[in-house]
Amino acid sequence: MFGGLRADRLVPEQLLRSLATFGIEAAIEAIESLQGSSDERVQQKAMALEHARYEVTRARRQYDAVDAANRLVAAELERRWNQALTSEAQIEAEIGTLQRGREHPLTDTQKRELLSFARDLPILWDDPHSLPEHKKRLLRIALKEIIATCEDETIRLVLHWRGGDHTQVEFQKIGAGRHRYVTGDDLVEIVRRLARIEPDARIASILNRNQRRSAHGQVWTAKGICSLRNNHGVPVYREGERPARGEKSVTEVAAALGVTPTTVLRLIRLKELPATEACVGAPWTLQSADVERCVAERNQPATPPTVDPAQLILEIP
Repeated sequence: MFGGLRADRLVPEQLLRSLATFGIEAAIEAIESLQGSSDERVQQKAMALEHARYEVTRARRQYDAVDAANRLVAAELERRWNQALTSEAQIEAEIGTLQRGREHPLTDTQKRELLSFARDLPILWDDPHSLPEHKKRLLRIALKEIIATCEDETIRLVLHWRGGDHTQVEFQKIGAGRHRYVTGDDLVEIVRRLARIEPDARIASILNRNQRRSAHGQVWTAKGICSLRNNHGVPVYREGERPARGEKSVTEVAAALGVTPTTVLRLIRLKELPATEACVGAPWTLQSADVERCVAERNQPATPPTVDPAQLILEIP
C-alpha cells in the first residue's frame, strides 16, 4: 500500500511533458493530415457530382426527343430523369456535409498560439480555477491504464498511453512516522549556506525570487526561515561573522579596488576574481586573500615591453 498524493503529482507531470511543444507539433501535423484526406473526399464527390449532372442532362435530352404519343417510353424516360435528379441532389448534400465537417487549415497565427499554449499548459494545469473534471478528461483521453508495483521501498508506475507507448516512473515510500510535507535536503543546504551571510528576511526574499516554495507550497517568510533553521540546527546569522572568516561582499571589494560594483561583477564573470554564491541570485562571497592579491596586481607597475631584435631603431637627432 502507498499514498496516492505523489502519484497524483507524477502522473500529470508525465502527461504535461508529453503534451509539450513536440506533442503540439504532432497534433498540428495530424490536423493537416486530416485536412488533406478530407480534401480528397471532397474532390471524389465533386467528380461524382459532375457525372451525375451529365446523366441528368442526358436523361432530359432523351425525354425531350421522345414522341409524346408514346406514353410508355415517355414515362420510362421521365422516371430515369427523376432518378438522375435525385442522385444529383443526394451527392450535392453529401458534398455540403463534408465541407461543413472538414478541418479548416490552420493559419500561422493559430500554429504559434498552439505552440505557446504548450509552454503555458503547466501554468494552466496548476491554476486554482482549472476544473478537476477537465484534468480527469485529459488523463482518460491520453492514458489507457496505469500498472503499479511495489518492490521493497520503491513504488513503480507504468503508464500505458493510448498510442501504444508506455512510461515508467518510480518514487520511494514515505517512511514510518514521516509525512510528505518535508523540505528537501538541497533546500536545507542552501539555507544553511545563506544563513552565514544573510539574515532570515533576506534569505526568504532570495528563495522567493528563485521560485523555491516551502513543503506546503507557500512563499517563504522570515518566520518560516527561522522555523526551518531551528528544525535543522542551523544557527542564525550574526553581524561580523563574515569579516571574521575573511570574507567580503561585492560592495566591500569595489571600495577596496576603487571601482564600481559592476566592475567587480564583470571580474567575477571573467573568472579574474574567485567568488561563490549559495544559489542563483544570492550575494557573491569573496575571500580577502583573493581581493588582496587582485589589489597587489593592480598596483604593480606595468612591465616595459621587451626589445625586438628585428625591429629597426629610429634615431632622432
